[in-house]
Parts: sequence; structure tokens; C-alpha cells
Amino acid sequence: MYKTLIIIFLLISSNGEAIEVKDLYQYKILINDKTRSSRLIASKEALSKVLLKVSGRTINAKSTAIRKAKRNIPSYMLKYEYFDGDNEQQFLVVQFEASKVNKLLEYDELPIWGNRRPLVALWLATEDELRRELVTQDSYPQLEQLITDKASRRGLPIVIPLLDLEDRQLVSVTDVWANFSSPIVSASQRYNSERIVSARLYQDIENNLWKLDWRFSDEAKFTLNELIGDKQQIVGQMIDDIADKLAIQYAVEALSFNDNGIYDITVTGLNNFSSVELAKRQLLSFSVVESVLLKIVKDNQFYMQLRLSGSPLDLAKALELDNSFVRLFDPLASVKENPKNTYRWFGVN
Repeated sequence: MYKTLIIIFLLISSNGEAIEVKDLYQYKILINDKTRSSRLIASKEALSKVLLKVSGRTINAKSTAIRKAKRNIPSYMLKYEYFDGDNEQQFLVVQFEASKVNKLLEYDELPIWGNRRPLVALWLATEDELRRELVTQDSYPQLEQLITDKASRRGLPIVIPLLDLEDRQLVSVTDVWANFSSPIVSASQRYNSERIVSARLYQDIENNLWKLDWRFSDEAKFTLNELIGDKQQIVGQMIDDIADKLAIQYAVEALSFNDNGIYDITVTGLNNFSSVELAKRQLLSFSVVESVLLKIVKDNQFYMQLRLSGSPLDLAKALELDNSFVRLFDPLASVKENPKNTYRWFGVN
């Protein structure tokens, strides 16, 4: 007797969404002039920033491999270009070769955080001269720009809510200030965010220092993170801290191999040759997957053998961030009866 399979996500709700981050191996840096010496110095700094962006971890400046790479920085660069910014500022944009950056991280046993990353909805309430407001592009454009720039430099997809009529009907500044999770989570659904952060920013009247506390509002255990200092500095530090915590959860350890690196999964919902190729291509886009081999097709089930550069848990985290695959699971069946490592293909959005 066939049981009805109920489709659920492995660890997250079905309305969360991962974002494909562009230009992970590219960095924009401020320069003083367009001389060769300035370009080389800036390019070395840009490489450090790209390593941080790709791995999500702090880079050891004394690493032998990284120091050697910086001495031969042109061989790591695909291209560079200059452009002018505001107030007569000049910038250098450097594009690095992805495979060489990944090998540097592998050499130092650092993780590789793939280009699919969780979208973060940030609800930030600020108290300024006894008036509390939520930060938006309209209410605090400089803070909004700081958050956007910092998140871009860390490769962190972030959305600051519009706070339009629809938002205001669901959440208030008091909800954010008091960290009431229920209305914040409800209001975040329209943004399809994978993770949600609520934060408040205020000034200590005794010493004039700014304080910021933040937490993930969609976690079962709400850990409060506190920062004290200059206003702009602690807002930027919050973005760094969010990126650090997410990288720990999602980044794949480059050298963490399972037995022979082989892992089998079953995929359903593949109706033709084109969908099979799309599914294989999608799997190969995960940084944890090195190769995909279609072993056998039986009863409309496609048995695939994957070679991984990480653990099965790393693969599960990658799949949970991707809407193309959904795990099949029957909560009424026993552990023995449930399908093993079986996913349904829904196609690329």
C-alpha cells in the first residue's frame, strides 16, 4: 500500500529563500592614485577582502600561502578597472580567479561559503532624541546605505523592510524595540527572507556612547548580541557579526571529506532529459558538490551518485537553501519506511 508522501523542507520553512550572490570574487577598494604601486597595494588588500567574503571567516594575515599569493598578486587577478566616485574619490575594482582563491582557502583549511546565501530581513529600531523610528531608506538614508554597503562587502544578501502600509499593519516600532518575535516574523514573510534579525540602536545619556543589541528573531533560543561604541562603527560591526554567524552555519569546510567523498541521493519529478540535465547542473552549482553521476532510473526515480568536498550535512544545508529541491518525508511512516535521501525536483525559479 502506497503512502502519501508529505513534502517538507529539511530544516527551514518553505517560504524562506536563498539568494545567488554575484561578484563574490570581486572587490571595490578606494585608492589614492592610479599608479602601478598603488594598484598593487590595493589589489593585495582586495584579495584579503575577497578571501573573507568567500570563506566567511577571518583570514590569518601570517598565512604562508596567502603571503606568497600577495607577492605574486597579478597571477591571481582576472581583470581590474578604475572608476570615479563622489567627492573626487577614485576606486579600483579587482576581479580574482575563483579557482585560485578557493585553493588558497583549501590550503589553509578554511571554509568555502557558496554563492547561494540566506536572505536576511533586518528590522532596526533607533532611538534619537527620545524619538523611536524604524530604519528605512527614507527615514535614515545614511544608515541604510552603510548597512547595504557593508553587507555587499561581506557577500550577505540583506533586505531592509519598506515599512509601508502593509508592514505597519503587522509590526510597529514597539514590536521591534521590545523584540516581539511573532509580528516581526509575520511581517517578514512578504520578503521571503531565510533569516530575520531584529535590533535596536540607542545612545547612553551617561557617556554618550551608542549601544546596539540584536538577535535572530527566527531562532528557538534568542541570544542577544550587544555592541557599544561609535554609531556607524557598531552598525557595521553588527553586519560583520551576522555574516560571521551565518558563515559558521552554512559554509562548507573545504577539506572535510566523508568516506571517499561519495554520497547517494534519489530525485523524483524529472520528466524529461532536459529536466535531468538541469537538476544535475543545479547540484553542481553547490560548492559542496564536485561531480554528479546518474547511476540508474527505475519507476521514475533517478538514483544519483555525488562526490562531495564536504559532509552530507553540508549538502543538506545547501539543499535546504535551494527551492529547486524539496525533501520527501512521510511523518506517519516509521524511520525504516521513510525514503532515504529522496528529493523532489521543482525546477529552477
